[in-house]
Amino acid sequence: MCEPPHVSEAYYDQYWTPDGFNPSRNGPFPELEGFFHAHARAGDSWLDVGCGDGGTSGVWLRDHGCRYVGVDVSTTAVGQARGRGLDARVIPDAAELPFENESFSGVVAVEVLEHLFEPAKAAAEFKRVLKPGGLLFITLPNVAYWRRRLELLLLGRFDPLGDDLSIEQPWRDPHIRFFSPKTLRQMLEAAGYDARVRGYAGAALADIPKLGRVFDVEASTLYRALERQMPNLLGRRIIAIARKTS
Repeated sequence: MCEPPHVSEAYYDQYWTPDGFNPSRNGPFPELEGFFHAHARAGDSWLDVGCGDGGTSGVWLRDHGCRYVGVDVSTTAVGQARGRGLDARVIPDAAELPFENESFSGVVAVEVLEHLFEPAKAAAEFKRVLKPGGLLFITLPNVAYWRRRLELLLLGRFDPLGDDLSIEQPWRDPHIRFFSPKTLRQMLEAAGYDARVRGYAGAALADIPKLGRVFDVEASTLYRALERQMPNLLGRRIIAIARKTS
């Protein structure tokens, strides 16, 4: 029997080039930076799964005195991270990490689990390499967000949200698993974490399909309060902070 081609590796090697989606960042987004300020201490060891070019987490953690390791399936991304002076390594699978038990104070998986065939195994693997009491930070798109529901109902369209061709060519999208805040919490609790999961980044007028660009306004204080109460419906994205329990 012929060996199957490593499609995912080839895809993500191009993904991190100018011809791909290339989602490079220069520093953590506000919610991640707030998490780091609260929990990352100089000398702590942090693992960044799906590190990409290291711009989201790696440079910040290194510059704040943390010991950083990034891993990614993409050789291209790892090369870019190493170009930033980061310890970055290629791995074949996030569910099989090449580290000893209890190696890290924290694990970051920003926009990663939705790309994996077996995200539950990856979550269990993150727990294995975390020290007791260590923290896992996760972000994901929310498949149950009100706009996703409305698009499917009114337009017959499902947007997998993986890159800038997701609507035009959803069959080639890199997102293969889909979560709501509720299902992410269930998966993390099943893996043995104490997990806090919330929705964020939702909007009302600004996210109306087709017309949203006209209403380029920040979500109101009322919307944010309702988002906390109804994260499955009103949170456009998901954040989970999960602690490894004894």
